[in-house]
Amino acid sequence: MFQEFYSHCKRNEYWQPNQKILLAISGGVDSMVLLKLMEIAAQKDQLTIAVAHVNHQLRVESESEAAYLKRYCHEQGISYYSKKWQALNKEKNTEARARQFRYEFFAEIMEIEKYPKLLTAHHNDDQAETILMKLTRGSALTNLVGIRAKQSFAKGELIRPLLIFSKEYLEQFAKKSSIVYFEDSTNQSDDYLRNRMRHQVIPVLKKENQQFLYHITNFSEQIALADELIQSVMEPKYKQWVEKKSDHWTIQISELTQEKKSIQYYFLMYLFQQTLVPEGVIINQKHIQQFLTLIEQSAPQLAMDIEQDWQIIKEYDTVCLKKKSSKQEGKERFLDINAPVFLSENEWLAIEIVGKEIEQPEAVKNWQDFSLLINSQTLLPLVIRHRKDGDRIALTPMLTKRLNRIFIDRKTPNFIREQAWVILSADQNIIWVPKFVNSYLSIPKETDKILYRLLYKIKE
Repeated sequence: MFQEFYSHCKRNEYWQPNQKILLAISGGVDSMVLLKLMEIAAQKDQLTIAVAHVNHQLRVESESEAAYLKRYCHEQGISYYSKKWQALNKEKNTEARARQFRYEFFAEIMEIEKYPKLLTAHHNDDQAETILMKLTRGSALTNLVGIRAKQSFAKGELIRPLLIFSKEYLEQFAKKSSIVYFEDSTNQSDDYLRNRMRHQVIPVLKKENQQFLYHITNFSEQIALADELIQSVMEPKYKQWVEKKSDHWTIQISELTQEKKSIQYYFLMYLFQQTLVPEGVIINQKHIQQFLTLIEQSAPQLAMDIEQDWQIIKEYDTVCLKKKSSKQEGKERFLDINAPVFLSENEWLAIEIVGKEIEQPEAVKNWQDFSLLINSQTLLPLVIRHRKDGDRIALTPMLTKRLNRIFIDRKTPNFIREQAWVILSADQNIIWVPKFVNSYLSIPKETDKILYRLLYKIKE
């Protein structure tokens, strides 16, 4: 078995000679076989291996198993790292929480001790269980790839070199090699879906077809290749249609709506994977279908809520992914000479006397800027607020226009209208809406000796 294992690892370049490798070892048959195989590989390639073990404290036997593993590593000259899961309530969502705790511990060791590789003992039966569980629960195509043999993790790589072997094959090797291992009694309980798959479903499928595990592996590989193809098609479209702003994403949908349904569907899958999923938002098939329905509607402006206060907002040929605004309607702020204000984390506003530039904070110096010269007759301090219903701006001595009409004429999305700032003189005349329009009242006359300059900066 070792030669098959070693050839597989070298062929896939899982490590290079003289590297440091961290092994996730539970004490079960799978991980103890991995430890044995890697001890032999370490001698061949001058590897430095170490063991990371988590005691979940879910069984009485856990302490003695951890003690054996620690003693074994000491006798073999292998570095040993361990940690106990001290959570008070371990009854809810046990598997997922325990897994998160383990991998956070592994990542911590890798970073502190500079291990570029983490190897786990997942095998072919684990792959079958995982794929069947995802099919049962309902899952996107990308997730049906199952357990990946190699992926990025922490600041290095997570590798599963035993995926080519069945559980039965590992058990036979352990028995033949007299490897000491421990049985986890919780694996016998059918309280967990994975165990029910392991005990009740997979044996039936294996009996139905002895090549079942081989077919599952082949299926996973085909899905991985299909996913790779989809990603290669969607990535350039994402770069063309999607723009990342400081606190939201905008998507141009005019071309997307002309594409086939298959392109639309997988583009949205890719879009969410690149945007909201890293934000911790759980996306399901319902969200995809709602998004597709939304962009098909003829109405120029529509919106839908998704998880964790995020919204999908359609505005003409643009869709925005953003969090619900928490701004307070009608709240006013004031601005005076040499007293700049941060309007938000991404916006800064100041008024200065021309020729006497105000000192800008280092953080805003590279932000996009917009400026407006105003006459010395403008009453200070200026008033800053968001727009209100009925707001009008004087474009000429004879023409005033509603701000809402200006936004409509420009096809300005509602979420941008809500974020726009309105700047008024102290006597409540609107003089400027940064990035949109300014009043004739602000235009300096030739006879003015002192001019003010309004400076608006935004982090796009």
